[in-house]
Amino acid sequence: MLKIRLAARDDGTEIIRVRREAILSKAGTHYDQAAVAAWVGTDTADRLARIEREISDPGMIILVAEAGDVTIGFAMAIPAQNELRALYVRPNPVGQVGCALLAALEAQAFETAEFLVCDASLNAQRFYAANGYGEEGRKDHVSIPGGVVSGMVQMRKRRPSAVDPG
Repeated sequence: MLKIRLAARDDGTEIIRVRREAILSKAGTHYDQAAVAAWVGTDTADRLARIEREISDPGMIILVAEAGDVTIGFAMAIPAQNELRALYVRPNPVGQVGCALLAALEAQAFETAEFLVCDASLNAQRFYAANGYGEEGRKDHVSIPGGVVSGMVQMRKRRPSAVDPG
């Protein structure tokens, strides 16, 4: 059974693990090995400390999805900046975890944000489009260190109106 909840400070290690497994399992269909390796990066103490700070930041919404006692996904947004920062789901048998995480994140973010923007990976573009995000452009992302260039799709979704004009 899927449970979505606010992240707690001690979720940092699992968030890093989910991100890594999601990238390694899905990005290879749209990116070369160098781009995937640069995207995964290294799991450092600095990365964990940054995630723990973000979890504690009241301006961020960070949700985790669990099946039983296993973290299988997470999503991050900064509503004041209209930014959907991240959404990752590791391989799992549950299904529709990304859609459930996105819906829960949007429900909270759209309380204040007029719209959300994200830099979608090429492998996630169809997911976001199917969930109401429109393409606004494309750009190259350059990893540091290494300088590996990979394509990204800039996408946007407006807050659904409370009243349907039709």
